[in-house]
Amino acid sequence: MNKLLFTLLLFGAFSLTTNGQTWDDSGDSWGDDSGSDDNSSGDYDYDQGSGGTTSDYTDTSGGDDWGDDDGFGDDGGFDFGADAGGDYVRSTRPKVEARPYDRFVGMPYDSASQLVTYVEIVDVIVPERFLDLGGDDYSVYDSLYMRAMTWMQTEFGKREAKRMIDAAGADTEGKEGSTIKAYVTIPLKVELNKYQTQDAGTLEFDLELRFKDERYRYKFENFVHVQANTSGKKDADVTYMEYYLNAKKNIRGNDKILIACNTQVNKLIEGLKATCEATPFVDDDDW
Repeated sequence: MNKLLFTLLLFGAFSLTTNGQTWDDSGDSWGDDSGSDDNSSGDYDYDQGSGGTTSDYTDTSGGDDWGDDDGFGDDGGFDFGADAGGDYVRSTRPKVEARPYDRFVGMPYDSASQLVTYVEIVDVIVPERFLDLGGDDYSVYDSLYMRAMTWMQTEFGKREAKRMIDAAGADTEGKEGSTIKAYVTIPLKVELNKYQTQDAGTLEFDLELRFKDERYRYKFENFVHVQANTSGKKDADVTYMEYYLNAKKNIRGNDKILIACNTQVNKLIEGLKATCEATPFVDDDDW
């Protein structure tokens, strides 16, 4: 009986030993053979392989590649290098260029006489309503003459207007009451800004007014800029407006003189027109 029991125990021990060796040889083995060169799908081999170079175990597949061609490399879409962004160009401060100076071109210039000349024939039409109310026709030449004389005396003063007419001399071509000639002298005011002007000597020119029924002609020419001599000499500096128009030096300063002259002469013309064309008031109840 004891011998039979011993035999059964020995047989059982042998069976357990054999079963342990079978687990070591399976595909899920955790033993010493897990790092072998077996290329089965169950292995997770970290061995560099027989190639011995980094190219043999470098992953060159796409998708999650973090190699030289990744999104932050030379060719990537997020490259911040010299070639980044394709057509993207870093913005720079714009180049500032000085705008060329535009000369003043508002002076009326007569190419035939080559002089700065203000000339115009102005029609004077009396409203029919004024004549119907019994008003006198102020468009006849002698009436326009008297109106122009009134304008000169108001603009320059009676004594100064007479002196200007005497300085021009008698008009041998015109008849009494139809022509006014004068040599005008007025202060020249140069505008420094919108609210301030500066004396710049005097402006002198020839004025001629000729009158006919229902129209008159004004003509201003031979403009001269006169200012004190800066060198201390007694003789004043005299400069014709045509010089300021054509001079190549001190263009901005020349334009200031031209603009001042043009502004003041146009004001004189506006005053002359307003005086000659003004319709007198007639009381239609005065009958």
